[in-house]
Parts: sequence; C-alpha cells; structure tokens
Amino acid sequence: MNERPEPSALRSQRLVLEPFAAHCISPAYVGWLNDRELMRFSNQRFKIHTQDSARAYLASFAGGPNLFLAINLAADGRMIGTATAYVSVEHRTADMGLLIGDRSLWGRGLGLEAWSSLMEHLFQARSVRKVTGGAVRSNAAMIRIMERSGMHLEATRSRQEIVEGVEQDVLHYARFLNR
Repeated sequence: MNERPEPSALRSQRLVLEPFAAHCISPAYVGWLNDRELMRFSNQRFKIHTQDSARAYLASFAGGPNLFLAINLAADGRMIGTATAYVSVEHRTADMGLLIGDRSLWGRGLGLEAWSSLMEHLFQARSVRKVTGGAVRSNAAMIRIMERSGMHLEATRSRQEIVEGVEQDVLHYARFLNR
C-alpha cells in the first residue's frame, strides 16, 4: 500500500506535519492532554497523562502503518497540535484524529489545513481508498473541519457517549478517493 517513499514531512501553506518524536513530549504537550476543557470531547479526558504515558503512546506507532504527526507552524516551527491516522493496509482505509492544542490559534483554519494535508497524503502516497473520522455531535468545530474537507456523514451512533452529563450522538464521516 505504501508505494512511494514516505516523506519526512508534509507541508502546506502554513504548516509542517512531521513524525511525532520523543522531543515533542514537552510539559506543554502533556498539559494539553490533561486540560479538561481542551479534551472535553475526547475520551482522553478519562485518563491522567504523564511523560511516561506519552512515550508509551508514541512507542505504539513504531514499526506499523499508523501515523502520529506533530503539527508545527511553518513560520517558526512551534508545535501547535497533533494528527493521527490509523491505517488498515488490508482494507486501504484510514481513520484520522486531530488535536489543535494551542488554543490561541483556534478559529484560523489551521485544523482544516492540517486535516486536509494529511487526508491528501493518505490518498496519494499511501494509496488509501477511504478516510474516516468521527466526533460527538456537540463538537461543532471538528464537524466543520470534516465537512469542509469534503467528507460526508456516513453514520450516526445515537446517544453513544456522555459529554458533561449529556448523551451525545457520535457522527462518523467519510471520504473516498474517488468521491
């Protein structure tokens, strides 16, 4: 499935997405993972994260087809978030995830730019035929990113998760290579 050599970094207009490495596990990164407001829609909110748990998560990507990427600003190299792609080589599918941890940059289209860059990489360099992603219904920002990237609503799991005491539908989006 990986027909071309993997690039060391994915570049877009304002971002560089590169493999997440041990040096990315900073107090700021671990702080994002433990920030209850930032993680309010993620199941990561149920865990306490440490540098050791972050290193273990990073290690889980070694030697496999999945991607764990640091999202950096092209202008100054500052890490502002992460992106993941869990790839099924056999089915030629990938399920993506996104975290823009630097809240000062929310609302500037950087999440969409990172998401779209990774999606195009999966289609072109990884020969993925279908990309998926999901979010609870109340995560309007993530739903906008998926819709603006050309994904369509594929399925709804009614009342699947509880967020801040309220049952939430989980919306699953998809985009095929040949739309």
